[in-house]
Amino acid sequence: MQSDWPILSRYDHEHTKAIAMPVGGIGTGFFALGGRGQLTEWQLMSRPNRGWRPPYAHLLLRTQRNVGTKEEIKLRVLEAASDTDLGADFGAPGTLMGVARFPRARFEAAYPFGRVILEDKSDVPVRATIEAFNPLIPNDTPNSSLPFGLLTITLTNMTPLPVRATLTLLMTNIIGTDGMVSDLKDNVTETAEVVGWHGMKFYKARELRTAQNGTMAFLTDAQEIHVARRWPFQGSPWNGEALGIIDSLLQTGWLPDADPNAPCPPSPNDTWHSSLTMIVPPLAPNKSQTVHLLIAWHFPLRNLQEEGWWSPEAGQDPIQTNWYATQFQDALDVARRVIPHLPDLRERTIAFVKSVVEHPAPHALREAALFNLTPLRTHTCFRLADGTFLGWEGCAGQSGCCIGSCTHVWNYEVATLSLFPDLHRSMLESHLNYGVVQDGGERFRLSLPLINPTWYGAAADGQMGLIVRVYSQYLHDKERDGEAWLRKVYPTVKRMLAFAWLPGGWDADKDGVMEGAQHNTYDVEFFGPNPLCTGWYLAALEATARMAEIVGDTDFAHTCRELRKKGAYWVDNNLYNGQYYQQKIATPPSQPAPMTAVTGEYRNPHPQFQLGAGCLIDQLVGQYRANRCGLGDLLDRYHIRQALASIFRYNHHESLRDHYNNMRTFATPEEAGTVICSYPLGNRPERPFPYFGECMTGFEYQFAVLLLDYGMRDEAVRVVEAVRNRHDGKKRNPFNEPECGSYYARSMAAWALLSAWEQSTK
Repeated sequence: MQSDWPILSRYDHEHTKAIAMPVGGIGTGFFALGGRGQLTEWQLMSRPNRGWRPPYAHLLLRTQRNVGTKEEIKLRVLEAASDTDLGADFGAPGTLMGVARFPRARFEAAYPFGRVILEDKSDVPVRATIEAFNPLIPNDTPNSSLPFGLLTITLTNMTPLPVRATLTLLMTNIIGTDGMVSDLKDNVTETAEVVGWHGMKFYKARELRTAQNGTMAFLTDAQEIHVARRWPFQGSPWNGEALGIIDSLLQTGWLPDADPNAPCPPSPNDTWHSSLTMIVPPLAPNKSQTVHLLIAWHFPLRNLQEEGWWSPEAGQDPIQTNWYATQFQDALDVARRVIPHLPDLRERTIAFVKSVVEHPAPHALREAALFNLTPLRTHTCFRLADGTFLGWEGCAGQSGCCIGSCTHVWNYEVATLSLFPDLHRSMLESHLNYGVVQDGGERFRLSLPLINPTWYGAAADGQMGLIVRVYSQYLHDKERDGEAWLRKVYPTVKRMLAFAWLPGGWDADKDGVMEGAQHNTYDVEFFGPNPLCTGWYLAALEATARMAEIVGDTDFAHTCRELRKKGAYWVDNNLYNGQYYQQKIATPPSQPAPMTAVTGEYRNPHPQFQLGAGCLIDQLVGQYRANRCGLGDLLDRYHIRQALASIFRYNHHESLRDHYNNMRTFATPEEAGTVICSYPLGNRPERPFPYFGECMTGFEYQFAVLLLDYGMRDEAVRVVEAVRNRHDGKKRNPFNEPECGSYYARSMAAWALLSAWEQSTK
């Protein structure tokens, strides 16, 4: 397996500080390769714990060569120096901080491939590269959901003298702890061998029905290894443990086992620390040697109550099984089945990545599209035992953030339908089967367990967008079973659309324009006609008309299409102000339709948190999604183009120093960005809707996609470049674009940039 994968982005040492590239499959958990070579973010056990690194999760390099008559031995932690607090109360915090690191690092990536280059020409005789990957293969969900990471470590002798080297993984046996919940008693480390690869296995010697219990395996193809299941100096006072590590590696090149001739006993209270040393073949001058290290894991259970997405009143067991865990017996079984196929998995992943790297779109667009696939392969997403695919909005520090496969967030992303349509369909079916009540209202957040829903709110944008996604799924699956599937779900879709026409509802007067209590992605209700919710409504009307025609419901198709035309005419003549589309604030309905008034603001005759005369970044989001499935222009094309130009003119800033944001800061005053809403005509409500002053990448991407849709390529590139420049590895992680939590699902709207660029050139 040679290092021939493509590179999309390169980062110098100053731009590696914030990098942490997730390594793991869909719904499996992950660890991360840090920009300076550190193995970090050990989030393997079903929920986040941002920044967690076990006491030991370190690679060490030992080199040895003869310089004249003197034997020279060097020991280095295989990562670059971190920006830790050197002035901390008790000295620099961290593991083995008294052992030298490399002075500088470089990082190269084309997700899911990442590579760190470490070099110290003045002191260390070898250059080291650490490469990491996990398969990402479109339309092959099982092979994109494998719980492992492959590290490829290459040492190159940069001197005219022969060099001998060893690589040692120091690893705490973390079975039983995710860094928050902890039960480390009875942990065992054993030597292991699978299909010619050797190493060690972690497990617990007793049954423990928790999300933290499982198995791990660390296996290498190195021909000579040493495993220390537990160290004789573990826990020695006055940091004798670190001294034992240093002395052993300097003297022999590996760590001793406490009792190599006896089985490893279960840990009595705390856990064991273990090590795997790989003897690298001799390095001739200017030559390289490579070893591979496979890290596999198998944590079968997830505790949805710990994670915060469970209704205890359901009286059911919150401990559920991960789908990926049903495919394997344990971590060794993962390795046994993966190792023979590593070359094929790698080549198929390379083929996909190359299709992005070699795409004609500008660099920022390619990077945004590819690097924002990470939410699919972090704790933002998971699968239940039966394969049901669910998603948070994002990840908080130690939990998921915002439950429910939230429609008004997930409606923006297009990556799942494009790359893993089976997962997209699964999420749709969960909403259609468990989220829709009898009168057609749809719970925009799914509860767990699915069969006992407790959430009781409908979002106008979320519900209408869900309808458009159903039509998109039909188009994708048309040549397979799309029509049969559509006929099955169509009655539910029809009820969902008709819900808008209930008394006190979103479009109670059935004129093609929403006026009621319209809960939306800004976590408030808009009252009165506005482009956000009515735009989604127009898209849903056209999508439903087309679906109705397919299933033979011609009268309903006619009703929907006439409403769409009528509504579009009204919007163009009443909400378009000559520059963009704005809201006409209305008095809330005295009796809102069930589920529509989520916040209670309808009781205020002069409701707060409205859009009003604002120029909204996603005022045309319904058009954005309509364009992805060929619904055509929903509004006057000239008005659409003028509105897009106005958003760019008023909301995009090359410097935000004169923009005043009262909310969360995802773009600092020194940076560029496109803000959610501006008020160029004045008349800003005293209390506008939340988030109006923020920059959020998912919204910026949908705007950039629309700019491309309507031929405004230069503006689109500037919008995307501003986002990616903010995530430059120095200030922020290029593999994580937060909104309400890290690895935010809406950022996957970036995937549409590639196809939009292609269409914009035609």
